[in-house]
Amino acid sequence: MTDALVKFDPEKPPINVRFRGRFPNFFLDADKLRAKALSEIDPLCDDFLEIASTVFVADSTVSRGGDKRSGMGQDWRREFSFKIPVRQPEFWQRPDVTEALTDAVSFLTEDTVHFAFKEGDFSQPKEPFLEFDPAGPRFEASEVILFSGGLDSFAGALETLATTSDKVLLVSHQSAQKVISRQDELGAYLAERFPGRVQHLQVKARRRGAEGKETTQRSRSLLFTALGWAAAKALRIPRLSFYENGTISHNLPISPQVVGTMATRTTHPLSLKKLNDLLELLGPGQTRIENRYEWLTKTDVVRRIEQNGGTEKIARAVSCTSVREQDTLRTHCGACSQCLDRRFAILAAGLEKYDPAECYATDVLFGERERDRSVTLALEWTRHALRFRDMDDRDFLSTFGHELMRILRGHDDLERADALRRVRDLHVRHSEAVAHVLEGALKDRAADIIARRLPESSLVAMHLGQPREGDPGLAQDPRAGSATVLETNDIVEEDLVPDQNKPLKVAFFEEEGKPVVAVQGLGRIAGAPAQIPHALKPRFDEARANGLLQDDHPFHPLPTLSALRDMDPKTIRKNVQRCRAQLKEFYLDVHGVEPDCVLLIESKPPKGHRLDPGLQVTPRERIN
Repeated sequence: MTDALVKFDPEKPPINVRFRGRFPNFFLDADKLRAKALSEIDPLCDDFLEIASTVFVADSTVSRGGDKRSGMGQDWRREFSFKIPVRQPEFWQRPDVTEALTDAVSFLTEDTVHFAFKEGDFSQPKEPFLEFDPAGPRFEASEVILFSGGLDSFAGALETLATTSDKVLLVSHQSAQKVISRQDELGAYLAERFPGRVQHLQVKARRRGAEGKETTQRSRSLLFTALGWAAAKALRIPRLSFYENGTISHNLPISPQVVGTMATRTTHPLSLKKLNDLLELLGPGQTRIENRYEWLTKTDVVRRIEQNGGTEKIARAVSCTSVREQDTLRTHCGACSQCLDRRFAILAAGLEKYDPAECYATDVLFGERERDRSVTLALEWTRHALRFRDMDDRDFLSTFGHELMRILRGHDDLERADALRRVRDLHVRHSEAVAHVLEGALKDRAADIIARRLPESSLVAMHLGQPREGDPGLAQDPRAGSATVLETNDIVEEDLVPDQNKPLKVAFFEEEGKPVVAVQGLGRIAGAPAQIPHALKPRFDEARANGLLQDDHPFHPLPTLSALRDMDPKTIRKNVQRCRAQLKEFYLDVHGVEPDCVLLIESKPPKGHRLDPGLQVTPRERIN
């Protein structure tokens, strides 16, 4: 039996992932490449590809809660247990390998994952994933470029070919038919313009049968990485590159209404570090992956295309995530964040004639937006982009402290001050580009704006009608804390790392009817997991009021607490685990090590649970 098995809900049947046999439900294959591998494909490559594909199937099968994400925080994170047959179980069962894989997948998806591996029966013949033409010579490339067919990957491939004498292997993941034709066209353009220096490997990797229920597909970069690494290893190519602008890669949270976790972590610096840790175990000292456009804005990327003579293909590079809604004329929805990034960058670079407004189903600046989600995203995306110009170093660090810590962990090769300076400069330049576009729009459509002829739900009309920065909708990153200010050359750094030896400072409050627990310097937990500490707080307050010593604070059976009487014991236990796990994750992000004890909620079987008797209850405003 070679099926992979994925358990995700005790009340639902597990997911079976089949790559072979009479009725496979995932198709993973490769087109021929005019080159010859010097040896057979490493079995580890086959294993890695099937592992990544299995994760991808699970990710796209189990919904995070639908388009509205009404249970964000509670429903966003899922839990998967994978049991996967492999060719080399002794390798995948190594604790360091399993830990590196778990770490990478957990960060990419924000899910809780568990992996187990068994020896599979692979006696049935199957075409290799990477099929090379034995008649031709091996293609001597110096770089594998993960080629999605979007503006960024096209710009990266174009720049490499136009400014160096390198040969490149483009690797594309073919999942949607409408995207495949664009990848083909752009790959063919590069191959024709730079003869003998481009090969395009187009790997079909997609589900068979039922379509996926979850569209975020945050594990796609794991599959993309596995495909690129397998090609690089087969052809002994030393570099494996993503090309994606830093504004997207850093994934700074937009607002409470547009939850940051909904954005991808495909090329987040910490994602790439974790993937590289795994690749180092797979092939020590061999191919590493990097994002060569991390310090560029989308506007910078578009200008690179112009500088290298590729503007004629801008319209053919598709950035939109709403693939199903595309048609021959309207290749972009105009409503998703990727369309906003693209359109503002094109306008800021002055290249709108190469990307006509007619290509967008919704005119990004002036079109009517019919869906509430589109209205909210357009407004919050714009306000988020503009606020960087008005932030000083202190504001920037205190607002995005938690995410900045993650970015810094992904750049252990850079000095902290240098990394912070680069990140802030990047986002300020993005902010200035967005402001430049809006200023031009106001001048060009001044008569329509004065006469109120623009649709009320258009981005420009909404932005003009909104209050300035300081509106509650633009909250700080709730996981950032306050701390001491340090002077470092010409940049003011804020020490966002709380003292590990001091008591937790915790605020208890509600937002939109949901309980929230915010721990200064670490993070916030909302929804069902926060109900547990909220339910325990009255007992904590009572113990404090009675002057009990910390060791004398009593433990309480959770099902007996009035606030939890409507929650069954199994759900209570799960929410305790979620609360602890989220705080543990925040602690690891900030300190780089796991806490040496459970945080906030203590337990003592069979007596029950209590809040940490040493914590300090803090007003909400001191946390935010």
